[in-house]
Amino acid sequence: MNKDEFLARLKKALRRLPPEETADAAEYYEEYFADAGPENEAAVIAALNSPEHIAAQISAEYAMKRVGEQPSAKKGLSTAWVVILAIFASPIALPAAAVIACLMLALVITMAAGILAIGVTAVSLAGGGVMTFLMGLLLLFDNLKTAVFYIGAGLFLAGFGVLLIPPVLGLSQKGFGFIAKLFGKILHKGVAK
Repeated sequence: MNKDEFLARLKKALRRLPPEETADAAEYYEEYFADAGPENEAAVIAALNSPEHIAAQISAEYAMKRVGEQPSAKKGLSTAWVVILAIFASPIALPAAAVIACLMLALVITMAAGILAIGVTAVSLAGGGVMTFLMGLLLLFDNLKTAVFYIGAGLFLAGFGVLLIPPVLGLSQKGFGFIAKLFGKILHKGVAK
Protein backbone atom coordinates (compact mmCIF):
# COMPACT_ATOMS: atom_id res chain seq x y z
CA MET A 1 0.00 0.00 0.00
CA ASN A 2 1.27 3.47 -0.85
CA LYS A 3 0.28 6.93 0.40
CA ASP A 4 -2.47 7.43 -2.18
CA GLU A 5 -4.06 4.05 -1.44
CA PHE A 6 -3.85 4.74 2.31
CA LEU A 7 -5.58 8.12 1.92
CA ALA A 8 -8.22 6.68 -0.42
CA ARG A 9 -9.08 3.94 2.09
CA LEU A 10 -9.19 6.51 4.89
CA LYS A 11 -11.57 8.79 2.95
CA LYS A 12 -13.76 5.81 2.07
CA ALA A 13 -13.93 4.73 5.73
CA LEU A 14 -14.84 8.31 6.74
CA ARG A 15 -17.59 8.77 4.13
CA ARG A 16 -20.35 8.89 6.82
CA LEU A 17 -18.81 11.96 8.45
CA PRO A 18 -19.46 15.49 7.21
CA PRO A 19 -17.27 16.37 4.21
CA GLU A 20 -15.29 18.99 6.16
CA GLU A 21 -14.36 16.41 8.82
CA THR A 22 -13.24 13.95 6.16
CA ALA A 23 -11.26 16.69 4.41
CA ASP A 24 -9.60 17.74 7.70
CA ALA A 25 -8.57 14.16 8.47
CA ALA A 26 -7.26 13.59 4.94
CA GLU A 27 -5.35 16.88 5.04
CA TYR A 28 -3.81 15.97 8.41
CA TYR A 29 -2.50 12.62 7.12
CA GLU A 30 -1.34 14.17 3.83
CA GLU A 31 0.74 16.65 5.84
CA TYR A 32 1.96 13.75 8.02
CA PHE A 33 3.23 11.96 4.90
CA ALA A 34 4.68 15.19 3.49
CA ASP A 35 6.61 15.88 6.72
CA ALA A 36 8.05 12.36 6.67
CA GLY A 37 9.09 12.70 3.05
CA PRO A 38 8.55 10.36 0.09
CA GLU A 39 11.52 8.18 1.08
CA ASN A 40 9.85 7.36 4.43
CA GLU A 41 6.38 6.65 3.03
CA ALA A 42 6.58 2.90 3.66
CA ALA A 43 7.83 3.43 7.23
CA VAL A 44 4.97 5.84 7.96
CA ILE A 45 2.40 3.37 6.64
CA ALA A 46 3.96 0.59 8.72
CA ALA A 47 3.92 2.77 11.85
CA LEU A 48 0.28 3.84 11.46
CA ASN A 49 -2.70 1.63 12.17
CA SER A 50 -4.92 0.62 9.29
CA PRO A 51 -6.95 3.41 7.67
CA GLU A 52 -10.14 1.75 8.90
CA HIS A 53 -8.87 1.74 12.51
CA ILE A 54 -7.91 5.41 12.24
CA ALA A 55 -11.33 6.18 10.74
CA ALA A 56 -13.03 4.42 13.67
CA GLN A 57 -11.04 6.57 16.12
CA ILE A 58 -11.85 9.76 14.21
CA SER A 59 -15.54 8.81 14.08
CA ALA A 60 -15.62 8.16 17.81
CA GLU A 61 -13.87 11.47 18.55
CA TYR A 62 -16.30 13.29 16.26
CA ALA A 63 -19.25 11.65 18.03
CA MET A 64 -17.92 12.71 21.42
CA LYS A 65 -17.43 16.26 20.16
CA ARG A 66 -20.97 16.33 18.82
CA VAL A 67 -22.46 15.14 22.11
CA GLY A 68 -21.37 18.40 23.78
CA GLU A 69 -22.99 20.60 21.12
CA GLN A 70 -26.58 21.84 21.33
CA PRO A 71 -28.78 19.08 19.97
CA SER A 72 -31.10 19.42 17.06
CA ALA A 73 -33.06 16.68 15.36
CA LYS A 74 -30.70 16.49 12.40
CA LYS A 75 -27.51 16.73 14.51
CA GLY A 76 -28.84 14.16 16.99
CA LEU A 77 -29.56 11.71 14.20
CA SER A 78 -26.14 12.31 12.64
CA THR A 79 -24.42 11.86 16.01
CA ALA A 80 -26.37 8.66 16.64
CA TRP A 81 -25.25 7.36 13.24
CA VAL A 82 -21.61 8.13 13.98
CA VAL A 83 -21.86 6.46 17.41
CA ILE A 84 -23.38 3.37 15.81
CA LEU A 85 -20.53 3.27 13.29
CA ALA A 86 -17.98 3.61 16.09
CA ILE A 87 -19.65 0.75 17.98
CA PHE A 88 -19.50 -1.46 14.90
CA ALA A 89 -15.83 -0.59 14.44
CA SER A 90 -15.05 -1.48 18.07
CA PRO A 91 -15.28 -5.27 17.52
CA ILE A 92 -12.11 -4.88 15.47
CA ALA A 93 -10.24 -2.44 17.73
CA LEU A 94 -11.18 -3.81 21.16
CA PRO A 95 -10.11 -7.43 20.58
CA ALA A 96 -6.85 -6.25 19.03
CA ALA A 97 -6.16 -4.07 22.06
CA ALA A 98 -7.09 -6.95 24.39
CA VAL A 99 -4.72 -9.32 22.58
CA ILE A 100 -1.86 -6.82 22.82
CA ALA A 101 -2.57 -6.27 26.52
CA CYS A 102 -2.65 -10.04 27.18
CA LEU A 103 0.63 -10.55 25.31
CA MET A 104 2.29 -7.78 27.31
CA LEU A 105 0.97 -9.26 30.56
CA ALA A 106 2.25 -12.71 29.56
CA LEU A 107 5.67 -11.20 28.80
CA VAL A 108 5.82 -9.51 32.20
CA ILE A 109 4.71 -12.66 34.05
CA THR A 110 7.16 -14.88 32.15
CA MET A 111 10.08 -12.54 32.77
CA ALA A 112 9.18 -12.10 36.44
CA ALA A 113 8.84 -15.88 36.91
CA GLY A 114 12.21 -16.53 35.25
CA ILE A 115 14.01 -13.89 37.30
CA LEU A 116 12.30 -15.10 40.48
CA ALA A 117 13.31 -18.70 39.75
CA ILE A 118 16.96 -17.74 39.21
CA GLY A 119 16.89 -15.54 42.33
CA VAL A 120 15.38 -18.30 44.47
CA THR A 121 17.99 -20.72 43.12
CA ALA A 122 20.80 -18.32 44.06
CA VAL A 123 19.46 -17.78 47.58
CA SER A 124 18.83 -21.52 48.00
CA LEU A 125 22.37 -22.34 46.90
CA ALA A 126 23.78 -19.82 49.37
CA GLY A 127 21.53 -21.04 52.20
CA GLY A 128 22.16 -24.69 51.40
CA GLY A 129 25.89 -24.00 51.28
CA VAL A 130 25.81 -22.43 54.74
CA MET A 131 23.84 -25.40 56.09
CA THR A 132 26.26 -27.87 54.46
CA PHE A 133 29.23 -25.95 55.90
CA LEU A 134 27.67 -26.11 59.40
CA MET A 135 27.01 -29.84 58.96
CA GLY A 136 30.68 -30.26 58.08
CA LEU A 137 31.68 -28.44 61.25
CA LEU A 138 29.50 -30.78 63.32
CA LEU A 139 31.10 -33.82 61.66
CA LEU A 140 34.62 -32.48 62.20
CA PHE A 141 35.24 -34.53 65.35
CA ASP A 142 33.38 -37.63 64.16
CA ASN A 143 34.77 -38.27 60.65
CA LEU A 144 37.47 -35.92 59.35
CA LYS A 145 37.23 -36.90 55.65
CA THR A 146 33.48 -36.49 55.53
CA ALA A 147 33.70 -33.21 57.46
CA VAL A 148 36.25 -31.77 55.02
CA PHE A 149 34.04 -32.80 52.10
CA TYR A 150 30.97 -31.12 53.64
CA ILE A 151 32.89 -27.98 54.56
CA GLY A 152 34.33 -27.70 51.02
CA ALA A 153 30.99 -28.40 49.36
CA GLY A 154 29.27 -25.90 51.67
CA LEU A 155 31.78 -23.16 50.89
CA PHE A 156 31.50 -23.85 47.17
CA LEU A 157 27.67 -23.76 47.19
CA ALA A 158 27.51 -20.65 49.37
CA GLY A 159 30.07 -18.85 47.21
CA PHE A 160 28.33 -19.82 43.97
CA GLY A 161 24.96 -18.71 45.35
CA VAL A 162 26.34 -15.35 46.50
CA LEU A 163 28.01 -14.84 43.10
CA LEU A 164 24.68 -15.40 41.33
CA ILE A 165 22.81 -12.70 43.29
CA PRO A 166 24.33 -9.55 41.57
CA PRO A 167 23.65 -10.85 38.02
CA VAL A 168 20.08 -11.68 39.03
CA LEU A 169 19.58 -8.15 40.35
CA GLY A 170 21.09 -6.68 37.17
CA LEU A 171 18.96 -8.96 35.00
CA SER A 172 15.80 -7.95 36.81
CA GLN A 173 16.65 -4.24 36.50
CA LYS A 174 17.39 -4.51 32.76
CA GLY A 175 14.42 -6.80 32.10
CA PHE A 176 11.87 -4.59 33.78
CA GLY A 177 13.53 -1.50 32.29
CA PHE A 178 13.03 -3.05 28.84
CA ILE A 179 9.36 -3.73 29.59
CA ALA A 180 8.89 -0.16 30.85
CA LYS A 181 10.42 1.22 27.63
CA LEU A 182 8.24 -1.09 25.54
CA PHE A 183 5.08 0.01 27.37
CA GLY A 184 6.18 3.63 27.02
CA LYS A 185 6.62 3.26 23.26
CA ILE A 186 3.26 1.56 22.84
CA LEU A 187 1.46 4.14 24.96
CA HIS A 188 3.26 7.03 23.25
CA LYS A 189 2.37 5.61 19.83
CA GLY A 190 -1.27 5.28 20.90
CA VAL A 191 -1.39 8.86 22.23
CA ALA A 192 0.32 10.26 19.13
CA LYS A 193 -2.47 8.94 16.94
